[in-house]
Amino acid sequence: MRKLKVQKLQVADNSDLQERAEKIKSGDEKLTMLSAINNILELAEDSGLSTEFFELADTYIKYVSELQDITPIQAVMLSFFIDESVCCNRASISDLARFLCCRAIRVMEYQTELEELVVRGMLYRTQRNRFETTAYVAPHRMIESLNKNEPYQKISYACNGIKLFQYFYDITHLRFEECLSSKLMMEEVIRLFEENRDCYYVKTLKSLGLSEDDELIITHLSRHLVLSGTDSLSIDHMLFLFDDPHDRNDFGRSMEDGSNELFKRGLIERAFDGGFRSREEYRLSDKARTLLLKEYNIKISDNEVHCDVIKSNQIVSKELYFETHVQQQLQGMAELLTEEHYQNICTRLKEKGLRLGIACLFYGLPGTGKTETVMQLARRSGRDIMQVNISQVKSMWVGESEKNIKAIFDRYRSIAMRSAKMPILLFNEADAVIGKRKEGADGAVEKMENAIQNIILQEMESLDGIMIATTNLVQNLDKAFERRFLYKVKFEKPTDEQRRNIWKSMMPILGDDVAGRLANCYDFSGGQIENIARRCDIETILHGEEAINEERIEMYCQEELIDRKNKAKIGFV
Repeated sequence: MRKLKVQKLQVADNSDLQERAEKIKSGDEKLTMLSAINNILELAEDSGLSTEFFELADTYIKYVSELQDITPIQAVMLSFFIDESVCCNRASISDLARFLCCRAIRVMEYQTELEELVVRGMLYRTQRNRFETTAYVAPHRMIESLNKNEPYQKISYACNGIKLFQYFYDITHLRFEECLSSKLMMEEVIRLFEENRDCYYVKTLKSLGLSEDDELIITHLSRHLVLSGTDSLSIDHMLFLFDDPHDRNDFGRSMEDGSNELFKRGLIERAFDGGFRSREEYRLSDKARTLLLKEYNIKISDNEVHCDVIKSNQIVSKELYFETHVQQQLQGMAELLTEEHYQNICTRLKEKGLRLGIACLFYGLPGTGKTETVMQLARRSGRDIMQVNISQVKSMWVGESEKNIKAIFDRYRSIAMRSAKMPILLFNEADAVIGKRKEGADGAVEKMENAIQNIILQEMESLDGIMIATTNLVQNLDKAFERRFLYKVKFEKPTDEQRRNIWKSMMPILGDDVAGRLANCYDFSGGQIENIARRCDIETILHGEEAINEERIEMYCQEELIDRKNKAKIGFV
């Protein structure tokens, strides 16, 4: 920057400028913005904004002020800051005073005029922190208009599609670079929304009835997701939007303690770090993504989350046989899952401030009907099932498994929002993810498994839906999971009477005596009996009804045993 001169200089001989001014008035010479600004600056330097200066520069000042529709003093100040901006400098009022060779207090008389240039977008006010002197810089579009010798006009934000977020980025980036105050940034964002009020995103956002600050944060997170695929942001990447320290502190505190309205409305949530919800990273909830970003096709790939959706109307009805106390438990669950009861229960829990999620654990030996029970409960209640493939969730790449688990719950929320009835989230054969956590885990694999469990535990805490997990090894269940399951149903091996009923239901061609003999001779689970029934059906299709007889069934039973002592069995869970 130019240094203040020790002695004020007199305005130099400007006969050449005066002569040019006369030619311009007479029309013999054409004036442009660039030449006018150059002449203003030549006359203004060390002038102290004297009367003589304004008289000499009148032609040039008038040209700039009329073309840009600004006052004469604004034309002088704009000329100075444009010149500094061309040199990539940020200039302050003190710099302008040194250039004019007058006291800063003299220039401050025109502070209101300077701020008007900022409001109109001809200058940006910059201040990197509250201890730094405020400086000003001309935007690139202002300088472009000079080269074209055109009046400066604010950019029109009318657009569609992804351009909305590109404009939002341009505005907030100026705030990040301290080129816009929070107030002026917000005014530009409001103008962006106003000029695109018919855009789906803007219409949906406005329908939520949020405050301007909340709209800003939601759009900031949306912009990162749409433009760069960034799933979550740290608090530091949001605090810069507020230039007032008190506003920053209030916002940061509301995010940390979860009291922010966006949390209450379920529009944002904490991201995950090592399986735990982070107090530093935040993301759009799946609810917000589905609601606001529908036209941008922001979704989770089915291939990424390793789960299948089973439609309730495609589940075949089957009769299941259990002991009386198990039947009573399952009947209670069936009543709970009827839509009327489920909605009433959710309403009552919400009124009492209790967790809404219904988590159930079905445990017992393989083949005892755990999975089939889930299917029949879903069929009776008309609820689809989102079945998780646990073996595919655990990726060989460290860090991917945690993402897969998080994606499962994200997709479940997405499916739930689109479903007429709350679906069931089924973790089948969940032994691998709900077992006891490893103390003092040092290895990458152990840390990954603990992280997966931490995510599931925290998701169960905030679950708004129905989750059922099946497991064979309940003795290995982590206590933290045990506490989170509201219903726990133990499935035992069927009794002789139950096995007889299962044989009859699976193979109606059997007489009561044959079914009773098979039930007494073979300590099979329901899954094993189903295997034999399926083999008989296949044999019938291949060779006709006459191919099936007691001898053939006996052979299949022997083969099902694997060994004669019936120690190892196969079946479904």
